[in-house]
Amino acid sequence: MSKNIIIIFLISIFLYSCGYAPMYSTNNRVSFYIESIDFKGDRDLNNYIESTLTKYNQNQDAKKLIITAFSTYEKATISKNVSGDATEYQLTATVEFNIKTDLLEKNVLIKEIFNMKNFTDEFEESTYEKTIKKNFSYSISNKLIMQLSKM
Repeated sequence: MSKNIIIIFLISIFLYSCGYAPMYSTNNRVSFYIESIDFKGDRDLNNYIESTLTKYNQNQDAKKLIITAFSTYEKATISKNVSGDATEYQLTATVEFNIKTDLLEKNVLIKEIFNMKNFTDEFEESTYEKTIKKNFSYSISNKLIMQLSKM
């Protein structure tokens, strides 16, 4: 019985002192703020990205960033069946960011690719495609934030 108590006590001490900290906690504030974002290209993708990046507009004391973005979204047929109907698509979202600060200018290209099977129901397929677009925008936004944090 006492061995179990000692083991539990030691495990709790090791886990408590491991140094874990959440990545997006309030203690790890970003050292930049986005003054303005100018989007061109695919409207849906741009709206999703913009809604994700709006929370980085508040910290006026940090480094100021001006971002222009050009996005493209493509849906290409990968394979067809015997009758010529598409059976699989490749969805590609590409966003090129031009980031300007007071001291430097940097271009960042982020590309996301996903292969999607054809659905028999067109409404279900378009709904699934919108979900993939949202996921693309979330992933692109996170990759951009990681790039901005490194600057």
